[in-house]
Amino acid sequence: MKIQGKKIEGANEMFTVIPRASSADIVFKSRAVLDMEPFVIMCPPPQPPTRLLPGGNEVSNLKDPGYLQQSRNYAVQRLSWIVLTSLEATDGLEWEKVDLGDPSTWNNFRPELTEAGFSDVEINRIVGDCISVNALNEDKIEEARERFLLEAQEQNDE
Repeated sequence: MKIQGKKIEGANEMFTVIPRASSADIVFKSRAVLDMEPFVIMCPPPQPPTRLLPGGNEVSNLKDPGYLQQSRNYAVQRLSWIVLTSLEATDGLEWEKVDLGDPSTWNNFRPELTEAGFSDVEINRIVGDCISVNALNEDKIEEARERFLLEAQEQNDE
């Protein structure tokens, strides 16, 4: 794909820098996840149970407590996978308690970061940046719009 002759390629990336007074700053690189299919293959979404209505019609019971709990667990697991997959862009990052091939380990990333000396605020920043690199919000759009308008004005002035 090209826009005005410039090839568009590569996922959005960002850096999260965690300062350390007693050692070098710690830098995480996160990259937008472009394909959710590997997650869906490993972790199919939960399906609600059905119930039979008078007259023989079957309907999904979206208020079933077991289904609601499965949906919450699925959302947490999905977020963990997105964070871990985004952080794969970090050079040299090795997890000891997380295996991307084993969904049962994905939620271990927070405890592992805690054991490595990261505070809750630092962990939330890392996770937040992973969410941010995968998202688009009004602030980002406005920033990009302002950059575009400034560049357009500079070109007109030349």
